[in-house]
Order: sequence, then C-alpha cells, then structure tokens
Amino acid sequence: MKSKKEKVKKTKEEIKSLIIGIIGLLVILGLAILIVYAIIRLLSHAGTLIADLIQKISMLDTVLIVALISGLLTVTGLIVNSLIKLKEYKDKERSESREKMREPYSKFVDLLFNILMSTKDGKKFDEKEVAKKANEFNKDVILYGSNKVIKKWNVYRTNCVNLTPLSPKENLIKLEAVLYAIRKDLGLKKRFMKKGDILSLFINDINTMK
Repeated sequence: MKSKKEKVKKTKEEIKSLIIGIIGLLVILGLAILIVYAIIRLLSHAGTLIADLIQKISMLDTVLIVALISGLLTVTGLIVNSLIKLKEYKDKERSESREKMREPYSKFVDLLFNILMSTKDGKKFDEKEVAKKANEFNKDVILYGSNKVIKKWNVYRTNCVNLTPLSPKENLIKLEAVLYAIRKDLGLKKRFMKKGDILSLFINDINTMK
C-alpha cells in the first residue's frame, strides 16, 4: 500500500504534467493562429498586387500586349535553346574526352593487374617497363584526364616514393581511389560500391590486411 504522502506527491506530479501539457497546447495553438494570420495577410497583399497588375495590363493596347508576349516568348525560347546547345556541347566534349582516355585507362588497369598479380605470385616485374608506361599514362592524363583522376593519381604516386609513408593496405586503398576516379571519368557511378570492393577482385584478404 502506498502512503498518503506518496499519493499526494503523485497527484501533484500529474497535475503539474497536465498544466505543462495545457500550456504547451496553448503555445502551439497561438503559433498556429499567428502563422495562419500571416499567410492570410500575405495572400491578401498578393491578391491586391495581382489585381493591380491585371488592371494595368487591361489598360494597355491589345497590339502592345501581343508584342510584349511575343517578345517574352522569343527571349525565353532563345534562352532555352542556348542552354540546350550548351548542354549538348558539354556532353559532346565529355564524350570525346572519355573516348580519348578509354585506351590509356585500359592500359593503366592492365599494368596494375600485371604488377599486382606478379607480386602475388612472387615474380619480379620489369621496373623500367613499369616506369615507361607510368610516364605514358602521365602524359595522357594531363591532356585528357579529369581533375579528380589527376589528384588521386598524384596522391598515390607521392605515397609510392615514400614521401608520405603508409601501410600496404592504406597504399592500396589510395590506388583503388584512382580506379574509382577513372570509372567516374568514364561515366560509371560508385553507387553501392565501397572501399575494398575493387581490390577484393584480385586481393582475397584485403579486409583483414593491415
């Protein structure tokens, strides 16, 4: 059995909660009324402005109104047409750039696969040939590669010469970032892809690598 003091305390808390709830509802109701009032005032002003505009337009000569509408439609058409042509030009330019980089990107991926597979198999790869192909890729990416590919590639190259030492896994993740940038440059999205997904295609233990 609860004591009389506990019952009184509980009753006071319930009354307090009820009062707070009522005050909260009143505040919300007051804000709602203010918002509705503001909207009505705004609409009334807008209605007045629209009515004044219609009245002024009705006072204009019919020929002048037709001329204004025709001019507005012409300007709108010119703007829309210019935007369409600009988009078509950019799309064409992007498509041409992708076509020019498709072969260099493919060669770069082939080079990476050869290096990674030879390392995995314990074989040595020709460092001079790798340096030569890397320099060829540098020339192509400078001319036609996207800014993001250049930045990601530069970060990876910097890490390779130990200016910014990283663990083997971190360095591979930087390499994967280059591949993701290349895919994006070729029009492929990264949707549903995450770190390690590409590397896992040829490195089975990438998730446990340190």
